[in-house]
Amino acid sequence: MKAWHADLAIIGAAAIWGMSFIFTRWGLRDASPALFLTCRFGLAMIVSIFIFGHKLQGLSKTTAKRGLLLGLLMGGGYLLQNYSVNFTEVPRAAFIAALTLPAIPIVSFILFREKIKKHNLLGVIITLGGLYLLLDPSFGGVKPGDIIALLSVPLWALYLIYMNIFTQDLEGQTGQLLVLQFMGALPLTILVAVFFETGLWTPLHPDLAKGLTFTKQFWMGLLYCAILASIGIVFIQTACQKYTTPVQAMLCFQFEPVTAAAGAWLFLNETVGVVGVVGGIVIILGVLTSELGGLLSPNQPAKF
Repeated sequence: MKAWHADLAIIGAAAIWGMSFIFTRWGLRDASPALFLTCRFGLAMIVSIFIFGHKLQGLSKTTAKRGLLLGLLMGGGYLLQNYSVNFTEVPRAAFIAALTLPAIPIVSFILFREKIKKHNLLGVIITLGGLYLLLDPSFGGVKPGDIIALLSVPLWALYLIYMNIFTQDLEGQTGQLLVLQFMGALPLTILVAVFFETGLWTPLHPDLAKGLTFTKQFWMGLLYCAILASIGIVFIQTACQKYTTPVQAMLCFQFEPVTAAAGAWLFLNETVGVVGVVGGIVIILGVLTSELGGLLSPNQPAKF
């Protein structure tokens, strides 16, 4: 695969991911967050096994461990993302999710003691300024979903770090990792749904007790999120990330919050106001600063 083919595929994945915020919001109108995600991962796992199940023959223990760990991280990230979308506007959740890339050097420092470069630190500072504007300078407009979205950032950072590590020596195992990730994610969503959304414990919010209603909007949200935004994105990311540079991949993924914000304005009539838009732009500038700053040090390429 050529690098520009991988870049186009990642741009497509980012746009699909951005639009998934809208379809998730539609699905959550008739389902509680973890129940919707359980249906999403369950359907995605069934379809992926149908397509790639034959590739599980000869599965190694190393690949199995890698796939299940990625699935656990992915499941946690999506759980928090679903809850965030349920309790805040889509553009806010999407722009906060964009903080994942600047967070990667911080997480890498904590886990692997990798030195944080100056351009990474500057990018983090800029994105925090953008977050300040996005959440309202008075912080009077902070919503529960905003906090939940922030909690998802370290999980997504870990997911991308380990995805990059695990796919470096990957050859012909994309289908295996795809299926395994859904297998790793599904038990987590089931447990959360059973304990927090089915009445076993008193729900913290009425939206967590609305169960599941099979409406047209639910099916639209489920099919889009399970097929395109789960199987499609995970397959593209697993198969293509090793063929492009970290900087190019980072630039491609900036289509995600932009697509989500545009889709929310078109289909949900959700906006974040002028200050919020400026905050979103500043967040993207911070991401670009954090990642593109590595180009100034050609002997030390930026990591992803």
